[in-house]
Amino acid sequence: MKSVYYDDNKIYINGTATKLVSGAMHYFRIHPDYWNDRLLKLKEAGCNCVETYVCWNLHEKTEGEFDFSGWLDLGKFIDMANSMGLYAIVRPGPYICSEWDFGGLPWWILKYGDIELRCNNDRFKKVCVPYLEKVCEIIKPRLITNGGNIIFVQIENEYGSYGNDKEYLGWMKALYENNGIDCGFLTSDGETELLLKNGTLDGVLATVNYRKDSERCIGMLKKHVPNQPGAVLELWNGRAMQWGEKFERRNVEEVKESVRTALEYAELINMYMFHGGTNFGFMNGSLDLKDNFKVQMSSYDVDAPLDEYGRRTPKYYAEQEVICKAMGKEIENTATDTTLTKYKDITFVGECSLKESGVEVESLAMPMPKPMELCDQGYGYIVYETTFFADSEGATIRLPEIHDFSHVYVDGEYVTSFHRHSENKNIDVTSGNHTIAILVENMGRINYGVKLKDYKGILGNIILHDKLYDVENILLGLTVYKLPLETLPESYSGKAEENTPAFYKYELTVGEISDTVMHFEGFTRGVAFINGFNLGRHWTVENSENKLFIPAPFIKQGVNEIVVFDVLHNTKEKKISFGEFK
Repeated sequence: MKSVYYDDNKIYINGTATKLVSGAMHYFRIHPDYWNDRLLKLKEAGCNCVETYVCWNLHEKTEGEFDFSGWLDLGKFIDMANSMGLYAIVRPGPYICSEWDFGGLPWWILKYGDIELRCNNDRFKKVCVPYLEKVCEIIKPRLITNGGNIIFVQIENEYGSYGNDKEYLGWMKALYENNGIDCGFLTSDGETELLLKNGTLDGVLATVNYRKDSERCIGMLKKHVPNQPGAVLELWNGRAMQWGEKFERRNVEEVKESVRTALEYAELINMYMFHGGTNFGFMNGSLDLKDNFKVQMSSYDVDAPLDEYGRRTPKYYAEQEVICKAMGKEIENTATDTTLTKYKDITFVGECSLKESGVEVESLAMPMPKPMELCDQGYGYIVYETTFFADSEGATIRLPEIHDFSHVYVDGEYVTSFHRHSENKNIDVTSGNHTIAILVENMGRINYGVKLKDYKGILGNIILHDKLYDVENILLGLTVYKLPLETLPESYSGKAEENTPAFYKYELTVGEISDTVMHFEGFTRGVAFINGFNLGRHWTVENSENKLFIPAPFIKQGVNEIVVFDVLHNTKEKKISFGEFK
């Protein structure tokens, strides 16, 4: 008898009918010093299981080089859950969506010209195999069949929302089985007939994702797979936040009712997210649906029961009440919640422009523009520069598709900026010899939808239209400057020029170390660092709070170095402050 099996009504673990109540939290979005705290709060909410994605792009940053240590110690996270008596559901992808850069796929796979994503493509399967085999090595000894706590492994992720290649799904299931994965398998899809038909696989537990109306959504699942119990792998507690989009939290009573009804109609429910955490560094994703490009925020609070900082919210207590009642558990709250310290001892040290910063910038010569990935760069910023001549009537420079935001300089002077879907990306120039430089911001790769194959930088040729003779030619002979921001300036003694990239340094003096939040005023857009660690993006834009979470383990007693990179320096007064400000 298998350790995990099911009939049309129940899920059985080691022969015992077991109702599974799970919460999603991702080890890679939470500082490992806080894993224990978040898992304890999950258990005290009445849950008996934790679910996590696995992020391929962090575990294999460079092809063939794997890292499952420290912050990325998947095995340690699962073991910690096991020590608390929690089952685990593991979702290795290779695609995870999750509002994460490229849906968790590593950027370097785009260097392969013959690759097609998430299908029965030989190149895609070839690059997936080493990663998936490495994941299997880690999870195999931790399976329920081997005395561990992993009860289900997901095959792909919401595949019905992308494609319908059953041969690819079958190949992935066989890969797991051939590597000793013999626990339960599941798939995860939306509640429509199309999505379930495209994304499910015979012999694999089908689960459904939705926000509310459990009877209808689980009813649709049961109609598609009548021989399986109701199962919800993503019961959406809230939603992700995008820069510039007004965020409204869900009604707590509505969410409470969605959990209650899901528990009534399903034998497995997983709240997504139970605790979101943070998209540190450049790991936020983006969306481009109907040519409406949106950037996911560094905060992955997602209106979850535990907020971004791990604190219990009113939603937590509401869900705890429902879950504990359904599971026959007494309510107990022993965990503590952090306080966000309002640090005040902050000193401005100095600033410098990118040009005078001394930051290491690799340059490449190429005849035509190439996307960032084909320049062997994954994240950050990239500059394309070339020279040209305009006839006596002048010329119009026409830029091609650019992902995602671009800033244009002619002869060293700022001219204009464009976003990904600007309709008219033209620049008029006078006669004579000129130099044009285009700074491009990678704002995070698309994490969902048919535009998933999202190259960054300039995609196409720069065209010169000569006004005198009404002819066009291609601007060739470029120099490309790579700016991944993996190093920072050594000196901040210069002066930033308006509308140019700049660095600002501050010193934060700390006595007692605690979690805090950094707030920005007067900046445009960029990233910020504490003691060399990239905390994520800042962006002064309407409807969005401009702030970044700083977990206490990033802070040291005494002087801490804060560096802010701003993509377009302006003359506004700049200020950073700390603590929870309303």
